[in-house]
Amino acid sequence: MRQITISLSLIILGVCIFAGAWMVSSAINNSASFQKGLEQVNVNTKSEEQLMGHLELKEYLGVSGKQLEKILPKKDGNVTKSKIPYIKIGYEYYFLVKAIDKWLTETEAETFR
Repeated sequence: MRQITISLSLIILGVCIFAGAWMVSSAINNSASFQKGLEQVNVNTKSEEQLMGHLELKEYLGVSGKQLEKILPKKDGNVTKSKIPYIKIGYEYYFLVKAIDKWLTETEAETFR
């Protein structure tokens, strides 16, 4: 009788281990498929940066350092004067790509008038 009880207990234990392993593998597969769906979403890639520093702006406009200095924001007392649209974060000036494109279009239109 004792051997039958031990054998039956081992069979039940084996079934429980098998069922637990199946549940864990199923959860891992569901988690992996969920993460794959999340990986496909790219909010902002390196090639589509929205803000540029002055060095990126120089490359974007294709101008020299001296030419860039003429259009960068300058402080005149408490007022910052600028020909080009900018955002100030801390002590640094940043330039929004869309605003620069719009500014270029408007500036080009003004020079041909």
